[in-house]
Amino acid sequence: MRTLMILRHGKAQPDAPHGDHPRELTARGRRDAEQAGHTILTLVGTPDAIVSSDAARALQTAELAAASCRFKRPLTIEAEIYEASTDELLRIVRKLPDSAHCVVIVGHNPGFLGISRMLTPENAELGHLATAGLVHLEFDGECWSDVMPGACRFLGLTEPSKGEA
Repeated sequence: MRTLMILRHGKAQPDAPHGDHPRELTARGRRDAEQAGHTILTLVGTPDAIVSSDAARALQTAELAAASCRFKRPLTIEAEIYEASTDELLRIVRKLPDSAHCVVIVGHNPGFLGISRMLTPENAELGHLATAGLVHLEFDGECWSDVMPGACRFLGLTEPSKGEA
């Protein structure tokens, strides 16, 4: 059995002087990323791998969540997650290392909501994926390359508690 946790980056500053890619987390985004890490630890323990987009807000989210879920290894940076389509994200998931049975991927909407919907059965309740939202999926395959649309069990969607911006 394999576990995939899909974590959307935390709340980010609305704009940055040098474009979208370097946007950083707000104070709320940092708190929510830490909370997501605690949620990961509670639900699955420490993951085997954390794979993040190279955008600043996603990397910050991954680092804070990693610290909160006691992940000690280096993060894997996957630049292709940034602005990836659902099909591109499926290719990224299929390339995850088979040695990792529990993986957290950190990135962006609309792709993350799209891949969550693609991987789960049609009855999964995925209306929205808020910032720092965490989708919890399980897959029975031996290899990540075996992941197919609709093949994952939807175990839940966790969103951060609403707090100040």
